[in-house]
Amino acid sequence: MSAAPASRVDAPLIEECYANFECRLADDRQIDEYGLFIWEVVKAHVATAVTEPDTLHYRGQGQFRVAGQVLDLSERFRPQNL
Repeated sequence: MSAAPASRVDAPLIEECYANFECRLADDRQIDEYGLFIWEVVKAHVATAVTEPDTLHYRGQGQFRVAGQVLDLSERFRPQNL
């Protein structure tokens, strides 16, 4: 993976990622009790040339899932809801 400079925060972006979000800590009052951090996205970067990105999802406990099969259920939606 390649680090790329961010424009609004000090942490690097990951160049190969479909999307990067630059965030600042907005609220840390719930860290001690719940381990919860609330972040504010201050800048988003999304690759416009990628039509079907492979996405990686963290499931907790050191486990990840790579996005798999696409389910097209568009026929179940009203056109105005697509």
